[in-house]
Amino acid sequence: MAMTDTTRIQYIATLEETYQSLQRLTSDLTDDALDFRLGKDEWTIREILAHMLDDEMFVMRTRMERMMKEESPQLASHDEKKWYSQRNKTRDEVAQLLGDFAIQRQASLNIFALLRASEWERTAYHPEYGQFMAEEWLEHWAAHDTTHIHQIEHILAVYRSH
Repeated sequence: MAMTDTTRIQYIATLEETYQSLQRLTSDLTDDALDFRLGKDEWTIREILAHMLDDEMFVMRTRMERMMKEESPQLASHDEKKWYSQRNKTRDEVAQLLGDFAIQRQASLNIFALLRASEWERTAYHPEYGQFMAEEWLEHWAAHDTTHIHQIEHILAVYRSH
């Protein structure tokens, strides 16, 4: 069943607010705070920011674009830990990560503004998610942002209390 326009607008609003939330939470952090690790296999705030930037450019928007350009594309899985271990880290200062994220997020938001109602119902297949519609991908995207913002808030709370 297709989601309502109101629900879609709410998910887009969540994505519109992410940059401001990330900036508010991280722009004035020290390197010590940005690189604080809760545990051996846990990501730091800097790594989360880099992940969100990379996902915006190479995963989230790319999948949406393929859904718009192709008939029911088969989308590949993404090993985020492997990707992160091999990514170019030369632009990982917090200001660069936030600035690059803002640019990439705006590009994604611009795509949403162009979509017609029928295009939100276009589908794709992903081995982990099965068959889904573009509007369901939007919902997943918003949840992804929210999860990582809460993750950053948790890391900051632990960092500040320790």
